[in-house]
Amino acid sequence: MHTDTAKLDLMTQVAAANLNAIPAAKSTEPRAFIEAAVNWFGHWWTMRSQWDTIAPGYCAMVFNPDFTGGGVPSGFSEKQAFRDAPDPNLGGHIHVSDSTLTRIFREDQGGHTEADSICRRLKTLSLSKAPCVIFAPQTGIMLAAEQGVAGPMTPCHLMTFDGVLTVPSLDSLMTGLYETELKYPETIPHLWRDKENFVPIFQAEKLFQGLLYIHLKGNTQGTCIVIREDQTNAGRTDLTLTSLNPLTTFVVEMKVLKSFFYHPQGKPVKPFPRKANENWANEGIDQLRGYRTAKQAKEAFLLLYDMRKKHAPLQKASERCKSESVLFRKYDIFNATARELRDAKKGRPKTRSAPAARPAAHSPASSASTPSGNI
Repeated sequence: MHTDTAKLDLMTQVAAANLNAIPAAKSTEPRAFIEAAVNWFGHWWTMRSQWDTIAPGYCAMVFNPDFTGGGVPSGFSEKQAFRDAPDPNLGGHIHVSDSTLTRIFREDQGGHTEADSICRRLKTLSLSKAPCVIFAPQTGIMLAAEQGVAGPMTPCHLMTFDGVLTVPSLDSLMTGLYETELKYPETIPHLWRDKENFVPIFQAEKLFQGLLYIHLKGNTQGTCIVIREDQTNAGRTDLTLTSLNPLTTFVVEMKVLKSFFYHPQGKPVKPFPRKANENWANEGIDQLRGYRTAKQAKEAFLLLYDMRKKHAPLQKASERCKSESVLFRKYDIFNATARELRDAKKGRPKTRSAPAARPAAHSPASSASTPSGNI
């Protein structure tokens, strides 16, 4: 009995140390690489206090097995024991990796102070379509690009997390993502198919799911297992979070509130009325009731991302959540930047000039910028 207990304790310790290293896809797939890189940078972020100095600038982790399959390319050096010995000199460099972050080639040329510089260099290296994660070690800003820097990117701000899965701690992470990235279309304009007419993209819920998933994976190192589309006998949860010490499970369901039905070409063919949005929210509550039972979850969150013209409250859904112990959260998504909205209220003409970059909530303002052509 004593031996079995010791084995169980050891297995628990190993699992706790590698919680977010469990991929949701095969290791050879881009999605799995993105998760592995996000996990690695998130783990690095929790260890950054061990170094007196951190190299400045953006760095990149790029997935290209063909690049790393032969000898060391000209202008690159192979990094040994990379996964086991996080490097304080990450900043400014491009790293090209195999699917497991086992074999890493770092370009000798560094000095990338901006993400745009990384994007330009990857294009020169013919790696602009290779899945990658761009990271700023000094500020914790991370940009995940499953289709490479030539496609859309998923931003994430690594934040201070107390390591305990509670309602306040999860709320803090979700609110942090909303305030820094989602509220205004400054960094993720591809939320909208036609923002002037309040038409979201076709699969907006999948995008929100992916954004929050990457954000939580990066920020909950050593604390939680974060699973996307977790299969249960009641269906698939959008997100399931499970901590081991103490053993706690939260389930999350997301719904997008909209003013128009989706259309393949992004045209609002007919309105999506208030009652339809109420029904959509209620469907989420029904799903959560099943998920909570199936996963024996302590808490169930209904997240409503409100992309309607008018962010009217959903009183009935809110009241039902209270009566059924579901945590109701509604995030209002705007189709204009904060500056444009302020100008509109004052009767000023719209301006096309970009607003000043907002610093991450956890760090001082940085001169580093995100790629303006991709975000």
